[in-house]
Amino acid sequence: MTGKYIKILTALGLVAIVAIQSLWLMNTYRLVETQLVQASNRLFPKAVIDEAIERLKAYKESADDHVDAMKSFSWEESSDEQAMLDFVTTTLHHYADSLSHTSVSLPLLDSLFTEALAKEDYHAELVCQVVDSLGNVLQQEEPVPVTPSFRTVQTKLVFLDNEHTKAVQAVIVNPYWIAFQQMGVMLVATALLILFVAGCIVRQVQIIIKQNKIARIRQDFTYAMIHDMKTPISTISMAGHTLESGILDDKPELRKQYFSILNEESAHLLSLSEKILTIAKLEQSRLKLVRSEVDLPKLLDELVKKFKVKAEKKVTFEVSCPSLPPFLADEEYLKEAISNLIDNSLKYSNEEVQIRLSAEVGKGVVYIKVWDNGWGIPLKQQKRIFEKFERGGLEYKKGKKVSGFGLGLNYVYRVITAMNGTVEVDSVEGAYSEFTLSLPLTEEKV
Repeated sequence: MTGKYIKILTALGLVAIVAIQSLWLMNTYRLVETQLVQASNRLFPKAVIDEAIERLKAYKESADDHVDAMKSFSWEESSDEQAMLDFVTTTLHHYADSLSHTSVSLPLLDSLFTEALAKEDYHAELVCQVVDSLGNVLQQEEPVPVTPSFRTVQTKLVFLDNEHTKAVQAVIVNPYWIAFQQMGVMLVATALLILFVAGCIVRQVQIIIKQNKIARIRQDFTYAMIHDMKTPISTISMAGHTLESGILDDKPELRKQYFSILNEESAHLLSLSEKILTIAKLEQSRLKLVRSEVDLPKLLDELVKKFKVKAEKKVTFEVSCPSLPPFLADEEYLKEAISNLIDNSLKYSNEEVQIRLSAEVGKGVVYIKVWDNGWGIPLKQQKRIFEKFERGGLEYKKGKKVSGFGLGLNYVYRVITAMNGTVEVDSVEGAYSEFTLSLPLTEEKV
């Protein structure tokens, strides 16, 4: 499965997770809202009774017996809800008309009902109203403390007269905030869970895509290695059979040429094997470096002579290496690293190539530079060219595949960093490439 389809499936999975969690939260919200409605319908009639008792307390001297009688009525134990409501209605009207000539006190009812809800952990903002039997508002608190929102919760009507023409109700204007307060911990936990699951899924997808990429790279590497090893192995086999047959015994010059071919191809295979083995040891921190003072001018001179003979294209070398203070490095591995850079300069260039080798001293370090006027490296590839099996992106330039496994620059990077140095690249596609190796002048403990 390609990375594109994996990302699509991941996105669909995340959407499904969010949708399921959202549905669960909506159902939980409805449950909390239902519990709020049930609690409001249970507590509001008691608040209406308590409001009547509070108003009548002002007339306790003249109505003491009646107040005690009302207190003795236990509405919680009563199984006849209509009897309770009739009792409230009769009490409110009888004593409001005969003693205070007032009707129900909405602010007092608001206060009592708000307090009752708060005791059950419902911190509500509400409006109490006097309505008719059809629900039309006859009277409400002045001024209205909170403007009702798009979603409210209304209690059942509690009638104030026997004819059921006048009643009181409460409107809770912030039920969603109450629900959110009840669900606060749950919301935070759900959000964290979604983020955690999403992060795990995204990370897993990244790992899968990376593994698929590594699998493809390994497959390409295997094909490339088999292809590149097939030629020298075939050549060695052919040369060996020819020499074994004895047909060249009377042709010493040709026989010598065949032995030379055997040596070159064997050295090529050995070099490839050693490079892979060195990278494996570096990855496992098992490579032991032998540090000594390096004669850099001599080292560069040997490499120039080697590649002038080896190069199959016209190459011009420029060497600028003044006398340098001594620095410590593993000479063999350093030589191989610079050799890899020169080899890349020859591979990724036209039929005529100019290579410049230079060295200079900086603050506590020596800079070794390899510059060429080859194809250059695309900018988007420059951050990845030192990774294992990665190449510069121009291996198919002009339709001609450049052989290689993507190990050379990884080898350079690992060897130089193992010597406490750094590797940098400066390149412009179609113009030039310059690699800079920085190595410390003084010995450092590893």
